[in-house]
Amino acid sequence: MKLINVIDAYVSLQWSLGMRFDSAHRLLRQFARAMGDVCMDEIQAPRVAEFLRGAGPLTATWALKHSVLSGLYRFAIARGYVSASPLPTSVPKLPPQQTPYVYSTDELRRLVDAASVLHVGHSCLQAPMYRTLILMLYGSGLRIGEALGLTLRDVDLVERVITVRKTKFVKTRLVPIGPKLAQ
Repeated sequence: MKLINVIDAYVSLQWSLGMRFDSAHRLLRQFARAMGDVCMDEIQAPRVAEFLRGAGPLTATWALKHSVLSGLYRFAIARGYVSASPLPTSVPKLPPQQTPYVYSTDELRRLVDAASVLHVGHSCLQAPMYRTLILMLYGSGLRIGEALGLTLRDVDLVERVITVRKTKFVKTRLVPIGPKLAQ
């Protein structure tokens, strides 16, 4: 069976189970492009290793790709599309995770000031939008994708609560915000 057909069946299954599978779907499409128009059982381990490694230094993306491809190959093996997985069995030593950086009040102020004078393109709304986004991320702890997905109905300034829909784990959550951010 063709790789792209197996990917489509796997993604359809994940979506039918209610999984939010968008980024994994994009990664699987990248894998299909990298492997070409081939049958699933024609894919060789060196090509898979090359895809996992990517260009440049080894990053944590290797583990993400490996995890997504492991799911695809478990699916394919269970349905008899392939007899074995070409994925490497040993995980390379990945670089340590980055330590989160918390901006000081002065650094945040300078960042907001810099965003306030930003002028790109023809929109006069870009500077206020970036200023608001920076303050929202800093003051609420939202992920960037969550903040970008907000609509006006998600923000209750009176109750000082933000409703975040379809979060990383496909749930809705309420995020309290302080009076300064609400202001």
